[in-house]
Amino acid sequence: MNDASNIRYCTTSDGVRLAMRSVGRGPAVIKAANWLGNLQADSQLRSTRHWVDHITRGHELTWYDARGCGLSDREVDEVSLQAWERDLEAVIEASGHRRFVLLGISQGASIAIRYAVRHPERVRALVIFGGFARGLFHQGVSERTRLAGQEMLRLAELGWSGSSRSFRQLFSARMLVDVPEEVRAEYDECHKHSVTGPMAARCLQAFYEIDARTEAAQVTCPTLVMHVTGDQMILQREGELLASLIPGARWMAVPGNNHLPLATDPGWPIIRGEIDAFLAQVDAADGQAPLPQLTARQREVLAQVAQGLTDKEIAQRMSLSPRTVEMHVAGAIERLGGRNRSEAVSRAHAWKLIS
Repeated sequence: MNDASNIRYCTTSDGVRLAMRSVGRGPAVIKAANWLGNLQADSQLRSTRHWVDHITRGHELTWYDARGCGLSDREVDEVSLQAWERDLEAVIEASGHRRFVLLGISQGASIAIRYAVRHPERVRALVIFGGFARGLFHQGVSERTRLAGQEMLRLAELGWSGSSRSFRQLFSARMLVDVPEEVRAEYDECHKHSVTGPMAARCLQAFYEIDARTEAAQVTCPTLVMHVTGDQMILQREGELLASLIPGARWMAVPGNNHLPLATDPGWPIIRGEIDAFLAQVDAADGQAPLPQLTARQREVLAQVAQGLTDKEIAQRMSLSPRTVEMHVAGAIERLGGRNRSEAVSRAHAWKLIS
């Protein structure tokens, strides 16, 4: 995906020109923009490319650079949650899709939620990762923390697009905690030119002021909310709060420390399995794909795998040979389209094939 042949442009209702891109085939997934996106790099960087690769295996993914960032217009009059919602509206209209799943990562979660509440007839489901409903200034923080946040705004304006990595590392070190240094350097090299210092400060100010708690309580579509337990950029408690506000949301805490999990992180197989199972369930509900079927024996065996039992222990309980148990597990993995036992269990739970 190195070429730019599938990059196109649309214009928002307030006249901002946005760069957008669509990759893959299948039911539509549209991603709301998040922190200083870079349309050209997302499918190449080790910190983001596995998201693109995985979702586009069976879906068409559309994403874009927000106003002020990347290939979109750099000089804009307004930067706010409301303005970002206008960005998403413009991209959706340009995509031509009437029904779709919205993906919201980090502050993109609040953008996706606001759109879903205002256009419930168009949003099939929400997938939220590392998201939050309230920015720093709405979290009841101390005056000292508020002042520290204000100081970050000043530093961003002065230091974001400079040649030194020192300021940008304040962000990248919290986003990418447990990664090789070359991955963090790659991320920095890409994003240092994605936005100017003044625009980085304006975006950060708008992040602090986000408040989508009221809208979150009004979501009516199926919603999956995931969050890394050791996230230092957006604390897990904010993800838990968001999930608690959305009626009927499925909550999944994922092991790890990276706000942007790498494909090698322990939590990535869980994220991947949860997304696959959730999207398959949504597609099936809309008549776009049938849910997989398991035999009664496969369901019984997989339910015990979910309890952490070994093949030998399951065999003893069910008066079967370990080899027979292994065959039932393998058959369940194949029918569920998983790569291993844990992914098959995750999908079976999501599709309510096992309790």
